Amino acid sequence: MTARPSSRAQLDALVARIEQALRDGDRARQSQLVLDSADLLTKRWSRLPLAEKPAFDALLHGLCGQIDTNARKTFAEGLADLRLGPPRTTRALAGDAAAAVAAPLLARCTSLPPDFLADIAERGGEAHRLALAVRPDLAPAVTDALVRRGGARVAARLLDNPDARFSPEGLGGLLSQARESEAVTLRLALRPDLPPEHRPALLDLTRARALTELRFDLHRNDDPDPERLIETVAETLTAPVPEPRLARFASSDAFVRQRFAAAPPGAIQLERWAGLRRTEDILAGLASAAGLKLPPVIAAFDAADPSALAAILGGLEHPWSLLKALLILRHGEDVAAATTGLAYERHRRLGPLSARRVIRFGALRGGCLAFPDADGG
Repeated sequence: MTARPSSRAQLDALVARIEQALRDGDRARQSQLVLDSADLLTKRWSRLPLAEKPAFDALLHGLCGQIDTNARKTFAEGLADLRLGPPRTTRALAGDAAAAVAAPLLARCTSLPPDFLADIAERGGEAHRLALAVRPDLAPAVTDALVRRGGARVAARLLDNPDARFSPEGLGGLLSQARESEAVTLRLALRPDLPPEHRPALLDLTRARALTELRFDLHRNDDPDPERLIETVAETLTAPVPEPRLARFASSDAFVRQRFAAAPPGAIQLERWAGLRRTEDILAGLASAAGLKLPPVIAAFDAADPSALAAILGGLEHPWSLLKALLILRHGEDVAAATTGLAYERHRRLGPLSARRVIRFGALRGGCLAFPDADGG
Protein backbone atom coordinates (compact mmCIF):
# COMPACT_ATOMS: atom_id res chain seq x y z
CA MET A 1 0.00 0.00 0.00
CA THR A 2 1.58 3.26 -1.12
CA ALA A 3 1.10 6.69 0.35
CA ARG A 4 -1.14 9.18 -1.42
CA PRO A 5 0.89 11.60 -3.60
CA SER A 6 0.38 14.61 -1.36
CA SER A 7 1.17 12.61 1.78
CA ARG A 8 4.18 11.00 0.13
CA ALA A 9 5.51 14.37 -0.96
CA GLN A 10 5.05 15.69 2.55
CA LEU A 11 6.82 12.67 4.01
CA ASP A 12 9.67 12.88 1.48
CA ALA A 13 10.22 16.53 2.36
CA LEU A 14 10.28 15.65 6.07
CA VAL A 15 12.75 12.82 5.49
CA ALA A 16 14.99 15.19 3.51
CA ARG A 17 14.97 17.65 6.41
CA ILE A 18 15.76 14.89 8.89
CA GLU A 19 18.63 13.59 6.79
CA GLN A 20 20.05 17.08 6.46
CA ALA A 21 19.82 17.66 10.21
CA LEU A 22 21.59 14.33 10.79
CA ARG A 23 24.36 15.29 8.38
CA ASP A 24 24.71 18.68 10.05
CA GLY A 25 24.77 17.16 13.53
CA ASP A 26 22.18 19.73 14.56
CA ARG A 27 20.59 17.95 17.53
CA ALA A 28 18.33 20.83 18.44
CA ARG A 29 16.96 20.82 14.89
CA GLN A 30 16.53 17.03 14.97
CA SER A 31 14.56 17.22 18.22
CA GLN A 32 12.37 20.01 16.90
CA LEU A 33 11.61 18.05 13.73
CA VAL A 34 10.41 15.12 15.79
CA LEU A 35 8.33 17.30 18.10
CA ASP A 36 6.72 19.01 15.11
CA SER A 37 6.25 15.88 13.01
CA ALA A 38 5.85 12.92 15.40
CA ASP A 39 2.25 12.41 14.32
CA LEU A 40 3.18 12.37 10.64
CA LEU A 41 6.12 10.02 11.22
CA THR A 42 4.00 7.47 13.06
CA LYS A 43 0.87 7.63 10.91
CA ARG A 44 2.76 7.41 7.63
CA TRP A 45 4.81 4.39 8.75
CA SER A 46 1.99 1.95 7.97
CA ARG A 47 1.51 3.44 4.49
CA LEU A 48 5.05 2.89 3.35
CA PRO A 49 5.70 0.08 0.84
CA LEU A 50 7.11 -2.96 2.61
CA ALA A 51 10.42 -2.67 0.76
CA GLU A 52 10.98 0.85 2.08
CA LYS A 53 10.25 0.13 5.71
CA PRO A 54 13.68 -1.17 6.81
CA ALA A 55 15.44 1.94 5.52
CA PHE A 56 12.90 4.23 7.15
CA ASP A 57 13.20 2.28 10.40
CA ALA A 58 16.97 2.69 10.25
CA LEU A 59 16.54 6.42 9.68
CA LEU A 60 14.21 6.75 12.68
CA HIS A 61 16.50 4.62 14.81
CA GLY A 62 19.45 6.87 14.03
CA LEU A 63 17.36 9.95 14.67
CA CYS A 64 16.20 8.70 18.06
CA GLY A 65 19.82 8.24 19.05
CA GLN A 66 20.37 11.97 18.62
CA ILE A 67 17.23 13.74 19.83
CA ASP A 68 16.57 14.96 23.35
CA THR A 69 14.44 13.24 26.00
CA ASN A 70 11.32 15.29 25.37
CA ALA A 71 11.38 14.51 21.65
CA ARG A 72 11.99 10.79 22.29
CA LYS A 73 9.08 10.74 24.74
CA THR A 74 6.77 12.41 22.22
CA PHE A 75 7.74 9.94 19.52
CA ALA A 76 7.39 6.95 21.87
CA GLU A 77 3.84 8.06 22.71
CA GLY A 78 3.05 8.07 19.02
CA LEU A 79 4.49 4.61 18.43
CA ALA A 80 2.94 2.97 21.51
CA ASP A 81 -0.45 2.22 19.96
CA LEU A 82 0.76 1.04 16.54
CA ARG A 83 0.04 -2.64 15.97
CA LEU A 84 3.32 -3.10 14.08
CA GLY A 85 5.62 -0.12 14.47
CA PRO A 86 9.18 0.23 13.22
CA PRO A 87 10.86 -2.65 15.08
CA ARG A 88 14.38 -1.29 15.66
CA THR A 89 13.10 2.11 16.70
CA THR A 90 10.38 0.70 18.91
CA ARG A 91 12.78 -1.55 20.80
CA ALA A 92 15.33 1.21 21.19
CA LEU A 93 12.77 3.56 22.72
CA ALA A 94 11.21 0.82 24.87
CA GLY A 95 14.67 0.14 26.30
CA ASP A 96 15.50 3.82 26.75
CA ALA A 97 17.30 4.64 30.00
CA ALA A 98 14.78 7.42 30.59
CA ALA A 99 11.66 5.75 31.98
CA ALA A 100 9.48 8.60 30.74
CA VAL A 101 10.46 7.64 27.19
CA ALA A 102 10.15 3.89 27.62
CA ALA A 103 6.96 3.80 29.70
CA PRO A 104 4.30 4.27 26.98
CA LEU A 105 5.78 1.46 24.89
CA LEU A 106 6.36 -0.84 27.84
CA ALA A 107 2.78 -0.35 28.99
CA ARG A 108 0.96 -0.49 25.65
CA CYS A 109 2.98 -1.61 22.64
CA THR A 110 1.72 -5.03 21.51
CA SER A 111 4.61 -5.85 19.17
CA LEU A 112 7.26 -6.24 21.90
CA PRO A 113 7.99 -9.96 22.51
CA PRO A 114 8.02 -11.54 26.00
CA ASP A 115 11.78 -12.21 25.98
CA PHE A 116 12.49 -8.53 25.30
CA LEU A 117 10.07 -7.46 28.04
CA ALA A 118 11.60 -9.91 30.52
CA ASP A 119 15.02 -8.47 29.75
CA ILE A 120 13.76 -4.94 30.43
CA ALA A 121 12.23 -6.17 33.70
CA GLU A 122 15.63 -7.51 34.71
CA ARG A 123 17.88 -4.62 33.69
CA GLY A 124 15.55 -1.61 33.73
CA GLY A 125 14.79 0.65 36.65
CA GLU A 126 11.81 0.51 39.00
CA ALA A 127 9.88 3.01 36.85
CA HIS A 128 10.35 0.71 33.84
CA ARG A 129 9.00 -2.20 35.87
CA LEU A 130 6.02 -0.17 37.06
CA ALA A 131 5.14 0.58 33.44
CA LEU A 132 5.52 -3.07 32.46
CA ALA A 133 3.28 -4.21 35.31
CA VAL A 134 0.14 -2.72 33.73
CA ARG A 135 0.57 -4.36 30.30
CA PRO A 136 -2.27 -6.59 29.13
CA ASP A 137 -1.57 -10.31 28.86
CA LEU A 138 1.66 -10.45 30.83
CA ALA A 139 3.30 -13.86 30.45
CA PRO A 140 4.84 -15.68 33.43
CA ALA A 141 8.34 -15.14 32.01
CA VAL A 142 7.79 -11.40 32.40
CA THR A 143 5.97 -11.47 35.74
CA ASP A 144 8.67 -13.74 37.21
CA ALA A 145 11.29 -11.11 36.39
CA LEU A 146 9.10 -8.29 37.69
CA VAL A 147 8.48 -10.06 41.00
CA ARG A 148 12.12 -11.05 41.35
CA ARG A 149 13.58 -7.64 40.58
CA GLY A 150 10.78 -5.27 41.58
CA GLY A 151 9.68 -3.91 44.91
CA ALA A 152 6.32 -3.89 46.65
CA ARG A 153 4.87 -1.18 44.41
CA VAL A 154 5.59 -3.28 41.33
CA ALA A 155 4.08 -6.37 42.94
CA ALA A 156 0.94 -4.48 43.99
CA ARG A 157 0.52 -3.04 40.51
CA LEU A 158 0.98 -6.49 38.99
CA LEU A 159 -1.69 -7.89 41.28
CA ASP A 160 -4.06 -5.12 40.18
CA ASN A 161 -3.58 -6.35 36.60
CA PRO A 162 -6.15 -9.09 35.89
CA ASP A 163 -4.22 -10.14 32.75
CA ALA A 164 -0.98 -10.89 34.58
CA ARG A 165 -0.19 -14.61 34.79
CA PHE A 166 2.12 -16.08 37.43
CA SER A 167 4.28 -19.17 37.58
CA PRO A 168 4.71 -21.11 40.84
CA GLU A 169 8.06 -19.32 41.25
CA GLY A 170 6.41 -15.93 40.78
CA LEU A 171 3.64 -16.82 43.20
CA GLY A 172 6.23 -17.83 45.78
CA GLY A 173 7.90 -14.46 45.38
CA LEU A 174 4.59 -12.68 45.86
CA LEU A 175 3.86 -14.66 49.01
CA SER A 176 7.26 -13.63 50.37
CA GLN A 177 6.56 -9.99 49.54
CA ALA A 178 3.16 -10.23 51.26
CA ARG A 179 4.91 -10.80 54.58
CA GLU A 180 6.54 -7.38 54.22
CA SER A 181 3.92 -5.39 52.32
CA GLU A 182 0.33 -4.86 53.36
CA ALA A 183 -0.63 -3.71 49.86
CA VAL A 184 0.65 -6.98 48.39
CA THR A 185 -1.12 -9.05 51.07
CA LEU A 186 -4.52 -7.52 50.36
CA ARG A 187 -4.30 -7.79 46.59
CA LEU A 188 -2.83 -11.28 46.56
CA ALA A 189 -5.56 -12.60 48.85
CA LEU A 190 -8.21 -11.40 46.39
CA ARG A 191 -6.63 -12.80 43.22
CA PRO A 192 -8.98 -15.38 41.68
CA ASP A 193 -5.95 -17.35 40.46
CA LEU A 194 -4.48 -17.69 43.97
CA PRO A 195 -4.50 -21.35 45.05
CA PRO A 196 -7.13 -21.46 47.83
CA GLU A 197 -4.79 -23.02 50.37
CA HIS A 198 -2.82 -19.75 50.59
CA ARG A 199 -5.73 -17.44 51.40
CA PRO A 200 -6.14 -18.28 55.14
CA ALA A 201 -2.52 -17.32 55.85
CA LEU A 202 -3.00 -13.97 54.11
CA LEU A 203 -6.18 -13.34 56.12
CA ASP A 204 -4.31 -14.20 59.32
CA LEU A 205 -1.54 -11.79 58.36
CA THR A 206 -4.07 -9.00 57.73
CA ARG A 207 -5.75 -9.70 61.07
CA ALA A 208 -2.39 -9.70 62.89
CA ARG A 209 -1.51 -6.28 61.46
CA ALA A 210 -4.85 -4.89 62.58
CA LEU A 211 -4.44 -6.42 66.04
CA THR A 212 -0.95 -4.98 66.49
CA GLU A 213 -2.13 -1.48 65.66
CA LEU A 214 -5.27 -1.78 67.80
CA ARG A 215 -3.32 -2.88 70.84
CA PHE A 216 -1.15 0.20 70.48
CA ASP A 217 -4.19 2.50 70.27
CA LEU A 218 -6.26 0.81 72.98
CA HIS A 219 -3.60 0.02 75.57
CA ARG A 220 -5.07 2.52 78.06
CA ASN A 221 -8.69 2.10 77.11
CA ASP A 222 -11.37 0.73 79.44
CA ASP A 223 -12.35 -1.60 76.57
CA PRO A 224 -9.12 -3.60 76.17
CA ASP A 225 -10.50 -6.26 73.80
CA PRO A 226 -9.17 -5.46 70.36
CA GLU A 227 -9.84 -8.99 69.15
CA ARG A 228 -13.54 -8.61 69.83
CA LEU A 229 -13.56 -5.24 68.07
CA ILE A 230 -11.95 -6.80 64.98
CA GLU A 231 -14.60 -9.53 64.91
CA THR A 232 -17.46 -7.08 65.46
CA VAL A 233 -16.36 -4.93 62.55
CA ALA A 234 -15.77 -7.96 60.32
CA GLU A 235 -19.21 -9.38 61.11
CA THR A 236 -20.79 -6.02 60.38
CA LEU A 237 -19.04 -5.54 57.05
CA THR A 238 -19.92 -9.03 55.84
CA ALA A 239 -23.59 -8.82 56.88
CA PRO A 240 -25.89 -9.30 53.86
CA VAL A 241 -27.71 -6.25 52.50
CA PRO A 242 -31.15 -7.06 51.03
CA GLU A 243 -31.38 -6.43 47.29
CA PRO A 244 -34.25 -3.92 47.58
CA ARG A 245 -32.20 -1.93 50.08
CA LEU A 246 -29.13 -2.00 47.85
CA ALA A 247 -31.18 -0.96 44.80
CA ARG A 248 -32.02 2.34 46.51
CA PHE A 249 -28.36 3.34 46.18
CA ALA A 250 -27.91 2.70 42.45
CA SER A 251 -28.52 6.28 41.32
CA SER A 252 -26.35 7.73 44.12
CA ASP A 253 -23.53 5.33 43.27
CA ALA A 254 -23.69 6.36 39.60
CA PHE A 255 -23.87 10.04 40.56
CA VAL A 256 -20.78 9.88 42.78
CA ARG A 257 -18.77 7.88 40.25
CA GLN A 258 -19.55 10.37 37.49
CA ARG A 259 -19.46 13.65 39.38
CA PHE A 260 -16.44 12.78 41.53
CA ALA A 261 -14.43 10.68 39.09
CA ALA A 262 -11.26 12.70 39.69
CA ALA A 263 -11.45 12.62 43.50
CA PRO A 264 -14.12 11.35 45.94
CA PRO A 265 -16.22 13.84 47.91
CA GLY A 266 -14.54 15.14 51.03
CA ALA A 267 -15.86 15.62 54.55
CA ILE A 268 -17.20 19.13 53.89
CA GLN A 269 -19.28 17.92 50.96
CA LEU A 270 -20.54 14.92 52.93
CA GLU A 271 -21.61 17.15 55.82
CA ARG A 272 -23.53 19.35 53.38
CA TRP A 273 -25.34 16.27 52.14
CA ALA A 274 -26.03 15.25 55.74
CA GLY A 275 -27.75 18.60 56.28
CA LEU A 276 -29.93 17.81 53.25
CA ARG A 277 -30.54 14.23 54.48
CA ARG A 278 -28.98 12.78 51.35
CA THR A 279 -28.01 9.54 53.09
CA GLU A 280 -27.59 7.48 49.93
CA ASP A 281 -25.20 10.04 48.44
CA ILE A 282 -23.15 10.13 51.65
CA LEU A 283 -22.73 6.36 51.80
CA ALA A 284 -21.85 6.18 48.11
CA GLY A 285 -19.28 8.91 48.72
CA LEU A 286 -17.80 7.05 51.70
CA ALA A 287 -17.56 3.85 49.65
CA SER A 288 -15.75 5.69 46.88
CA ALA A 289 -13.32 7.38 49.25
CA ALA A 290 -12.53 4.18 51.15
CA GLY A 291 -12.21 2.06 48.01
CA LEU A 292 -15.00 -0.17 49.32
CA LYS A 293 -17.96 -1.70 47.59
CA LEU A 294 -21.32 -0.24 48.60
CA PRO A 295 -22.77 -3.21 50.57
CA PRO A 296 -20.20 -3.12 53.42
CA VAL A 297 -20.73 0.63 53.88
CA ILE A 298 -24.51 0.23 53.91
CA ALA A 299 -24.14 -2.63 56.39
CA ALA A 300 -21.96 -0.44 58.62
CA PHE A 301 -24.55 2.34 58.54
CA ASP A 302 -27.44 -0.03 59.24
CA ALA A 303 -25.76 -1.86 62.13
CA ALA A 304 -26.84 -1.24 65.70
CA ASP A 305 -23.17 -1.22 66.76
CA PRO A 306 -21.49 1.91 65.28
CA SER A 307 -17.94 0.52 65.47
CA ALA A 308 -17.60 -0.29 61.77
CA LEU A 309 -19.03 3.07 60.70
CA ALA A 310 -16.71 4.86 63.13
CA ALA A 311 -13.73 2.93 61.76
CA ILE A 312 -14.57 3.82 58.16
CA LEU A 313 -14.74 7.52 59.01
CA GLY A 314 -11.65 7.24 61.19
CA GLY A 315 -9.75 5.60 58.35
CA LEU A 316 -10.73 8.51 56.11
CA GLU A 317 -9.80 10.96 58.88
CA HIS A 318 -13.26 12.52 58.74
CA PRO A 319 -14.41 14.51 61.77
CA TRP A 320 -16.64 13.47 64.64
CA SER A 321 -19.29 15.95 63.48
CA LEU A 322 -19.86 13.89 60.32
CA LEU A 323 -20.09 10.64 62.27
CA LYS A 324 -22.58 12.23 64.67
CA ALA A 325 -24.66 13.47 61.73
CA LEU A 326 -24.72 9.94 60.31
CA LEU A 327 -25.84 8.52 63.65
CA ILE A 328 -28.75 10.98 63.67
CA LEU A 329 -29.67 10.04 60.11
CA ARG A 330 -29.61 6.39 61.13
CA HIS A 331 -31.27 6.50 64.56
CA GLY A 332 -33.07 9.85 64.68
CA GLU A 333 -32.53 12.83 66.93
CA ASP A 334 -33.09 10.67 70.01
CA VAL A 335 -30.16 8.35 69.26
CA ALA A 336 -29.29 6.41 72.41
CA ALA A 337 -26.56 7.89 74.57
CA ALA A 338 -24.81 4.50 74.70
CA THR A 339 -24.63 4.37 70.89
CA THR A 340 -23.31 7.93 70.66
CA GLY A 341 -20.81 7.27 73.44
CA LEU A 342 -19.47 4.10 71.83
CA ALA A 343 -19.17 5.78 68.43
CA TYR A 344 -17.35 8.72 70.00
CA GLU A 345 -14.90 6.46 71.83
CA ARG A 346 -14.17 4.45 68.68
CA HIS A 347 -13.62 7.62 66.68
CA ARG A 348 -11.42 9.14 69.36
CA ARG A 349 -9.35 6.09 70.24
CA LEU A 350 -8.65 4.57 66.83
CA GLY A 351 -5.86 6.19 64.87
CA PRO A 352 -6.26 6.36 61.09
CA LEU A 353 -3.93 3.40 60.39
CA SER A 354 -5.59 1.29 63.06
CA ALA A 355 -9.05 2.09 61.69
CA ARG A 356 -8.00 1.30 58.12
CA ARG A 357 -6.49 -2.02 59.11
CA VAL A 358 -9.62 -3.08 60.99
CA ILE A 359 -11.75 -2.24 57.97
CA ARG A 360 -9.30 -3.96 55.61
CA PHE A 361 -9.56 -7.22 57.51
CA GLY A 362 -13.35 -7.18 57.55
CA ALA A 363 -13.55 -6.22 53.89
CA LEU A 364 -11.01 -8.87 52.92
CA ARG A 365 -12.98 -11.52 54.73
CA GLY A 366 -15.96 -10.42 52.66
CA GLY A 367 -13.94 -10.61 49.45
CA CYS A 368 -13.20 -6.95 48.72
CA LEU A 369 -10.44 -4.39 49.08
CA ALA A 370 -10.47 -1.33 51.34
CA PHE A 371 -8.25 1.75 51.43
CA PRO A 372 -6.12 0.34 48.58
CA ASP A 373 -3.98 3.42 48.04
CA ALA A 374 -3.33 4.46 51.64
CA ASP A 375 -0.22 3.76 53.74
CA GLY A 376 2.16 2.93 50.91
CA GLY A 377 3.47 -0.64 50.84
